[in-house]
Amino acid sequence: MPRVTYADRFNTLLSRPLSTRDRQFCLSLQDFYKRKGRLTPGRVRCVKQLEDRYSPEKLAAAAERGGPALKRLNTLLARVEDNAWAAGFVMSLSEQVQGGRELSEKQIATLEKIEREYSDEALAARATWNQDYRKPIPAYDGLTGQQVAIIVAHYYRTTSYFKNMVEQVLGNQDFTPTKKQYDKMTGNKYAQKVIGATLSAPKYQAGSFVTLRTAAPSAARREAGNKPCVVIQSDAAPVRNAARGAKIYKLLPVGAAKPMLIEERYIKVARGL
Repeated sequence: MPRVTYADRFNTLLSRPLSTRDRQFCLSLQDFYKRKGRLTPGRVRCVKQLEDRYSPEKLAAAAERGGPALKRLNTLLARVEDNAWAAGFVMSLSEQVQGGRELSEKQIATLEKIEREYSDEALAARATWNQDYRKPIPAYDGLTGQQVAIIVAHYYRTTSYFKNMVEQVLGNQDFTPTKKQYDKMTGNKYAQKVIGATLSAPKYQAGSFVTLRTAAPSAARREAGNKPCVVIQSDAAPVRNAARGAKIYKLLPVGAAKPMLIEERYIKVARGL
């Protein structure tokens, strides 16, 4: 019978469901052995402890105790994408259960979240998402999901958030974000304010006269001063601020040669005209 070397013992150990910490420790012991060709007495003792902890008998007992959990994890693992973070997380939980270690409350909460993301309903929704993204949404006055994403992307382009997705949404008409990405970018309170300002009915109609409020930006006040301005166009540019009255107007100050852009919150009806 051939002699079993430490090289063989390390290979056997590393083939078992070691925890991340134990696997790293085992690899460090293996690396020392490869470099030195031997192990110190302390390291020999550590190898024996790992072999005992992950012996076939203890692993079999752990697998029996964790049978229902392993079945649950394997079912989920068959659903998640191989390259997804969730796949690695579920695999690590599986190795943990096989090693006889119970899941923490935090791990279980994350597991339940992943299960919801890969439920039959969620998978069915993702399967049709590419088409749904381009369908009208009644809650948004019939705008498509793609149009809503573009509205929000213009706002986020002025911030440091969602940079990669913003450029994709605005620069590639064929791009479709995932449902999760879309919900995260458009469903937060800031995005909802931007969408609300965009869809709100304009307070001032084209052809009407307005003046600037005292809170108007100084650059606008330099252009218009206290002169009345005629409204040329509402929704003259994408909303850039998550604030009430952020709809943008194009105004032409009386006597001016060129129009200016300003938000609705900075103008009011011109009196006495």
